[in-house]
Amino acid sequence: MGTIKDVAKEAGVNPSSVSRVLKNSSSISQKTKDRVQQAMTDLGYVPNLAAQMLASGLTHCVGVVFPPLTSPDRLSEPFFMEILAAINNEARRNKFTVSIATSNTLTDLKDQVQLMYRQGRVDGFIVLYSERRDPVRQYLIKNKIPFVIVGAPVDYKDETTYVDNDNQLMAETAVTYLNQKGHKQILFVTNDQESDVYIERFIGYQKGMQVLGLQSYDSALFDSKQASTLEAFVKTVQKKKITALLIIGDVVSLRIIQFLSYYGIAVPEDMSIVSFYNSSYATILHPYLTTFDINVNRLGRASLNCLLEKVQKRQSKDQKVIVPFTLKKRESVRNLKKARD
Repeated sequence: MGTIKDVAKEAGVNPSSVSRVLKNSSSISQKTKDRVQQAMTDLGYVPNLAAQMLASGLTHCVGVVFPPLTSPDRLSEPFFMEILAAINNEARRNKFTVSIATSNTLTDLKDQVQLMYRQGRVDGFIVLYSERRDPVRQYLIKNKIPFVIVGAPVDYKDETTYVDNDNQLMAETAVTYLNQKGHKQILFVTNDQESDVYIERFIGYQKGMQVLGLQSYDSALFDSKQASTLEAFVKTVQKKKITALLIIGDVVSLRIIQFLSYYGIAVPEDMSIVSFYNSSYATILHPYLTTFDINVNRLGRASLNCLLEKVQKRQSKDQKVIVPFTLKKRESVRNLKKARD
């Protein structure tokens, strides 16, 4: 096993340059970093993490905070596993590790985050949800702990770095696309009317309908555990003669397709659907879902890099990073204009 001096000699740089590479200093070019990394690999050099922690004051570990597990849909949504994998891969590339915080309630989640930070187990947090009056976010802001939100916060916007898609624009794009296919009676459906992502997407739906001169409706709540919401959803669909649904996510979309089949409503023959996330579920069963690819891998990488900038004090100002999206046009939308011809 080599030493820093051996690595420096192998890479043709000074030992101080090797130390700066280990700290991921911005003063070192990527070309030099690559050369030093290759020398460490060739020599089998393993940094002394304890010494690095003493020198930098960092644990080289970040916390990833999952949303409260209040429903089965949150556990089954592929988005969280996909973004965790992206964050973990980017952390590994930067010589960081990842710890996870998860619980059933926001209060318990805040206690877990507090414990992780007080015990010196993490340098900062990536929060994978955004909700109003979130005690986790309030705790992080109050104690000036580095953190990044995946999602656009409705409150504390000036005190938050966040990485997100333009959710309003996505919903507007969906409404425009459906209208181009001849749909006018379009309903927004969600399993959660509290989250910031729901609020942003519903606002976008309303804007899109208004721009096209179409009547928008109150969002429909679809909760498989509450029979009353299911009855209200079906009544709205039938009364308003809805021909298309804009649904909050792929998992909910599949549940709704199954639910509608009990009432003899087929997708896309009788009802068209546009969804969000482009998860692995979108192309498991026919009809394949028309859905938004939100670029989960890029969301994960950007959130980790934004947090490292804060942790390593390379970026003191809060910032927002908007990741582009793509509408994947598949089988779940029927072209009513062709049907009329």
